[in-house]
Amino acid sequence: MTTKRREATRERLVEAARGLLAEIGIQGATVESICERAGFTRGAFYSNYASKDELILDIFGREKVQMIALMQSAVDSEMGKTGDVDGVPAALRAVDRFLAAYPRDRRSFLVHLEFVTHGIRERAVAEVYREVWIETREDIQRVLERGVELLGGRLLVTAEQAVTLLIGAYELAMRDALLQSDAAEADLAQLEELIPALFAALVAQD
Repeated sequence: MTTKRREATRERLVEAARGLLAEIGIQGATVESICERAGFTRGAFYSNYASKDELILDIFGREKVQMIALMQSAVDSEMGKTGDVDGVPAALRAVDRFLAAYPRDRRSFLVHLEFVTHGIRERAVAEVYREVWIETREDIQRVLERGVELLGGRLLVTAEQAVTLLIGAYELAMRDALLQSDAAEADLAQLEELIPALFAALVAQD
């Protein structure tokens, strides 16, 4: 199988698995059901992934790369701008765009919760997920530190603490929004209201 064809196969398996994870969870999404939705045989699956857990980790890794790239782009977009735009400081706009890089759709959040639940439930894979999650947090910390530095600010807490607060605020806002509505995408008005307070609490402008 050529590299291009293999990647196309993996993309279809990943997309099929993501849909099933959101609909019926990791336990319910069997290799057979993933193959059926993707339109492949078990042989095609096992020629690309050694197990369902390997596929799940690939999904986690892909989403991590996409999220970090969006966050980096959000920070970079404000780097050359100074002063206020519509009364909003450049630094605060960067924080706003940084948080906006998090996915807001119901399916992505459900898949994220499945990652967490599976890692907690299955001790055999918990350490692997934990290592990937630690890497993800460290990547977010680096983006945050770079953004704050380039914007001429200074964190009043450690980058690790700041990321913990940002992720916590995001997950709380997503949970509340999705429990209040059946919409496919969460209304994160609560998070948007928190952004100025988070910025003031976490960053000093030197």
